[in-house]
Amino acid sequence: MSGMTRSRVKYEKFCKHCKKQFFVPQYRKDTALFCGKSCMALSARTVKKTTCEVCNTIFEHIASRANKAKYCSPNCYHTAMKSKGTVEYTCLHCKTKFLSAPSKKRKYCSRACINKSALENWQANFSTVRKNMKKRGLLNACYKCGFDANVQILGVHHKDRNRLNNSMENLEVLCPNCHSMEHAKHICHGFTE
Repeated sequence: MSGMTRSRVKYEKFCKHCKKQFFVPQYRKDTALFCGKSCMALSARTVKKTTCEVCNTIFEHIASRANKAKYCSPNCYHTAMKSKGTVEYTCLHCKTKFLSAPSKKRKYCSRACINKSALENWQANFSTVRKNMKKRGLLNACYKCGFDANVQILGVHHKDRNRLNNSMENLEVLCPNCHSMEHAKHICHGFTE
């Protein structure tokens, strides 16, 4: 039983771009259009003509930009962008007024205002409460006894015992002793002085 052998017959083709003769094996005889990658790339750069949407002049561009080429120059592009209009926005953080495109729907004037607003409007969730309080410098000392010798052992206590209520008014930093005492007060059958 012998394996398949590939035919050594070469088929004559003519390059679609440079019109030169080239030869291909049988399996490429129906698909080969170009003599090489350079001719294939050059063929993709065929020049098309389009009318500028702003000044109505005819300009040339490569075929691959057929759906994108609308303007003949950067000046026409900027003119078109200006004609689409601008909207005046007010920054939610610093309250300054700024102009931007209507499609942007911007809320902040800069990346700096976005970052500052995120720090001010931080809403803690259960898994990140301690980490974010530490990042903001709120994890310094116990609120009850003032213990600050080892801040790694300080914990965050929920005053109303609801771990889903992570508003800053409901959180307090306590050392392990004060935290235990706080929870022991609310055990209905166990804590007496």
